Amino acid sequence: MNILIAEDEKQIAESLKKHFLEEGHKALIALDGEETLKFLFELQFDVVLLDWMMPKLSGIDVCKYINEKEINIPIILLTALTGIKNKVEALNLGADDYITKPFSFEELMARINAVVRRYRKTTDILIYDNLELNLITRKVESFSYEEIRLTEKEFDLFKFLILNKGVILSKDELWKKVWGRAYSPQTNVCEATIKNLRKKLEDATGKKFIKTIYGEGYTLIAD
Repeated sequence: MNILIAEDEKQIAESLKKHFLEEGHKALIALDGEETLKFLFELQFDVVLLDWMMPKLSGIDVCKYINEKEINIPIILLTALTGIKNKVEALNLGADDYITKPFSFEELMARINAVVRRYRKTTDILIYDNLELNLITRKVESFSYEEIRLTEKEFDLFKFLILNKGVILSKDELWKKVWGRAYSPQTNVCEATIKNLRKKLEDATGKKFIKTIYGEGYTLIAD
């Protein structure tokens, strides 16, 4: 798993990161709320651990933002607060779990595994318009048509567009999220993949799903 540790107490954050690495996971530390959101927009994680009290933006503020923007990631809040009202507030604002300090690494790891399992069960299928993306088999099927055969990158691109439906995505964003590297104007791979994906979807359904916003990027639509 790739875990984002949003914790301003550096000693705690470094200790957690060390344990995660020893367990074979990847981990990145964010020391304040603004840095947490920056990493969430730039990189992909399986779970985020959010400290309740952080500088710049609190864990609760970050949690509210993630929930409002419908960013699909499990959230576990870390806090020294033990009141039931605090727990209820956290869960109502979109947190998937809540653990009070001090806690054992074994308990935290068990909670992470539990929320990630629940999350993956509910996100194995993505549905958009009359299309269904199976994230396990990596197949795209339609309620009305046959399977649409996509390449690996076409599938990844379509998935990312669906998760960000209605948002105009620049080539730079697509390169970072789908290809995992910075955009290079010397290549037309992004444009070519968009073109091929658009054609396959239109050929199969007769609908236009991907709109080019000249000078800005691409967005997913359904007409």
